[in-house]
Parts: sequence; structure tokens; C-alpha cells
Amino acid sequence: MTLNTDMLVNRIDDYLWEIPPSEKAGMLVPARIYASPAILSAMDRGVFDHVTNVACLPGIHRYALCMPDGHWGYGFPIGGVAAFDRRTASSLRAESAMTSTAACG
Repeated sequence: MTLNTDMLVNRIDDYLWEIPPSEKAGMLVPARIYASPAILSAMDRGVFDHVTNVACLPGIHRYALCMPDGHWGYGFPIGGVAAFDRRTASSLRAESAMTSTAACG
């Protein structure tokens, strides 16, 4: 399978893929993508860059996640999900995870 990234993407199960923290300096948690092989192959490079950037944010818990509708966004991938500890992520703003995609899809 050919992907639009040079990062290592490990298959966890039929619809779950993981990019380990060793793939990008500063990643605090793994990045996980929920997608079929066909959908994963169609995802643009920005999805992989964004979901691994989210995995670098302070206070993130367990994983940076991207759903099957994931595509390039503004900081987070569209379809991205992450949980943060508000005590250690005080410099984050909720607006940084939101995007304006009224014309999207």
C-alpha cells in the first residue's frame, strides 16, 4: 500500500493505524488514524503532518486521533480528536482546534 507520507504507519487492526512517537521529534503520544486501507491511501500528506503535530501538544492524553473523514485543516486535521489535561495544557485555546469549513465537502 502506498501512503502520502514517509512516516512509519503501523496497522493495529483492519481499520486502525498508528504512527509511533519516534516518527516526529516532540511527539508525546502516538497518532492513530481510523480508516480502511483505501481511505488511508487516499489521505493527503497534510493529514499525517497535522495528526502528528497534535501529538506534540502539551497536556495531550493517550493519542492524537484522526477519523476516516480526515483531511488537511488548520492545525488539527479535519476529523481530528484529542483530549487534553486542562492543568498542563493551559496555553492551548479551544479555537486552535476549530476550523472554518462551511464549504467543506
